[in-house]
Amino acid sequence: MAGINSLGANNYAWLFNSNKNQKQNSINQLWSAYGNFQSNATNSLAGLTEINSNMKSVLASYDDAKAAFNSEFSEAMENLDEAAEKLKGYNFNVEKEGAITSTTQTDKNGVTTTTTTYSKDLQAALDTVKSFVDDYNSAVKFFGEHKDVSKRIEQLATTFADTTYRSANYSSIGLLTNSDGSLSINEAKLADTILNDPEKVSSILGKDGLAGKTESHISFANSQADKLFPTAKEMLGDQLDTASLYTGKAYRNMTAYTNMGNLINMMF
Repeated sequence: MAGINSLGANNYAWLFNSNKNQKQNSINQLWSAYGNFQSNATNSLAGLTEINSNMKSVLASYDDAKAAFNSEFSEAMENLDEAAEKLKGYNFNVEKEGAITSTTQTDKNGVTTTTTTYSKDLQAALDTVKSFVDDYNSAVKFFGEHKDVSKRIEQLATTFADTTYRSANYSSIGLLTNSDGSLSINEAKLADTILNDPEKVSSILGKDGLAGKTESHISFANSQADKLFPTAKEMLGDQLDTASLYTGKAYRNMTAYTNMGNLINMMF
């Protein structure tokens, strides 16, 4: 518009000049200037439309990522909470007689293998601990993989990794602590401890031990649930503000300016 006005001012005299050729030349120049303006405006609007479309795609991807995170978080906490509740009140008193049996076989090549079999009650006790460990490790992995997303998630990753501070206690019953806070099971040692010192197992793993502490971690994590994943503003920063300029009122104004240009075109 500024370009057209400038050109129009320069050719004002020519438009009202009696010289037909000069007047026609001035009109042609005005028409050419408007044509260039209209082309530039169309290109600019196309660019804005692309920004608008891209921003919508980015925000849609953000929404999908947040939904996936929240879903995985809820599942991990629910599964671990159920496992902790079962472990917390589990009775590890198992009949020792016939609880562990071993069978030795030698193949035709002279290779000997020993198979250990546990009684139904002892196997159930081991499976309860294994189930808890699997769910606990899933939580440790989840927070560890997402700890760079926000400070709150990083804090939870540290919280669930605190098993390392009690590694000596856990290892005494057959639970090994890895550097990231996840757990591994020495099955033979755990089975032996369950049979010979079930009270110790209950103390270390029960309501006053690992299961109780895990429930405390879960409660803390759930209290942070709606703040864990950063907002779109926090994640996208200034880029969101810049893009918003082209997706709100300013974008509509640009469309209005183009329509105004079309109106001017019709008037000539």
